[in-house]
Order: sequence, then structure tokens, then C-alpha cells
Amino acid sequence: MLRVLYTTLAKSSNLTTTTAAVASMNASSYRKQSTIIKENDGVREIILNDPKARNTLSREVMTSIQEGITKDVQCEDLRCIVISSTGPVWSAGHNLKEIAASSDCGHEIFSQLVDIIMNIYKSPVPIIAKVNGMATAAGLQLAASCDMVVASDKASFAASGVNIGIFCTTPGIAISRVMPRMKSSYLLFTGLPINAQDALAAGLASVVVPEAQLDAETNKITQAIKEKPRAILAMGKAFYYKQLGLSVKDAYDQGTDVMVENINMEDAQEGLRSFIEKRKPNFSKK
Repeated sequence: MLRVLYTTLAKSSNLTTTTAAVASMNASSYRKQSTIIKENDGVREIILNDPKARNTLSREVMTSIQEGITKDVQCEDLRCIVISSTGPVWSAGHNLKEIAASSDCGHEIFSQLVDIIMNIYKSPVPIIAKVNGMATAAGLQLAASCDMVVASDKASFAASGVNIGIFCTTPGIAISRVMPRMKSSYLLFTGLPINAQDALAAGLASVVVPEAQLDAETNKITQAIKEKPRAILAMGKAFYYKQLGLSVKDAYDQGTDVMVENINMEDAQEGLRSFIEKRKPNFSKK
């Protein structure tokens, strides 16, 4: 299954967008009722902003997330993307009323989130889930599909669909790729939540900090990303996901070629010179 996922990803060379509204989203801050998208100094933040609805992933919200992930993604000024939220719940997952009212038992709704996730993998910039609150069901799926999860000590994670008779099958695809089987199956079969520290221990979170330090920690990570050459991170990210679907031998064979290509890049040559000359590298950041 893992090989199929990343083979499919490798065959898709272009980021997809789901709505013509992308073309009109040219301001530094773009607001809808349930989301806010803003950009500052190379960092784009997609804020889930409907705490009364527990930041559910409605069709409208998912369209906005897709826009935030794909708009001008090849622009050299964009360095990373953060998905955050307001309120005590990062995201409670799909909007169940929309699923109940759908004529295809939610197929298009589930597929819309899959499209977002595939674009996360294909994005040339790192995408970070900044989690301060509960991420459950499809919200867990979205967080686990990001390149990093930066969580506060108030965060928690659950695959709660099974509690109402809906097994979290697609969230299970995401968490089984970042967590050990015994931990992911615990979430999927029980519907019980785990706290941030347990998520960190299980590989679901990249780092956990006190709630008061979450903004500072996220800023530290985005700043570290911005200091690196964009093209080199993009190359590295693309092959990182590709190699997950390869045999070890094929991964090393192709990875060696990628390393050589990387070494020949201008910023890599500058990095080598700076190391030899014992100075800080002067990267182009492009």
C-alpha cells in the first residue's frame, strides 16, 4: 500500500487546485468565515477559525486549505506553510452533517481531503501542523500528513470515528505511516485519545512545548527553514517522500544520484566553500 501511494504521488507532477477562487486570493491576508490565510516574511499561515463548529473540515474549509497550500507555491518568496487553529479543538474532522446529506456516502468529501494531503506531499515547501488542542478523526489525518507536527502540551489526538460506528480508515493510512503499529492500532480500535507527550513518544508529534511557548517554537522552526536554500529543501523533500515507496537498494541508488545533483547546485558549492573557509554560508535562499 505504501508503495502504491508514493508511486501515485511520483506520477503526479503538478499541484492541483480545486477552485477558481485561487486566482483572486492575492492579498497578504485572505479571510472567509471559517478560515484565515495570512502571509508574512515567507511564512503562510492557514488558520482554522470556526471554533464553534470545532474547526470541522467542511467542504468550504477544505477548499480554503487547498487554496492556502497551492496558491503561488512555486514563488521563491514562499518558504513554509503553517496550519493552525483558534479555540480548544484543532480540528474535529469531517463535517458529519455534510457526509450524512451527501448522495455518495461522503466519497467526494473524503476524496477532497486526500487531494489536500497529496498536495502537502508534493509541495516544494515544508508544511507544519501547529496543534494546540484536539485533533481527531480527519483532523488527526490532516495533522499526521503534514511534514511536521509542532504541538503544545494541551494538544491531544484521537481516531474517534469508531465511537459512532465509523472506523477511521483513511486517518489510519496517515497515522500508520508515522506511528508504530501497536500505537496506531490503539487509536483506531479504541477511539481513545492520547496526550501530546504520548504522541511525541509514538512519533506523531515532532516536538511538544508548553502552550505559552508554542508560537515561539513554531517561529524558531520556520526561521530555521527560511535560512536554508529553498531549492535544496524542495529537492530533498521530493525525494524523501519518493524513497518511502522504494526498496532500500533502489532508494540508495537513486538517492546517490540526487546527492550528486545536490552537490552540483550553487548553494551547495557555497556551503562547501564556507565549511572549508570556516565561515557562515551565504546562501541565495532560492
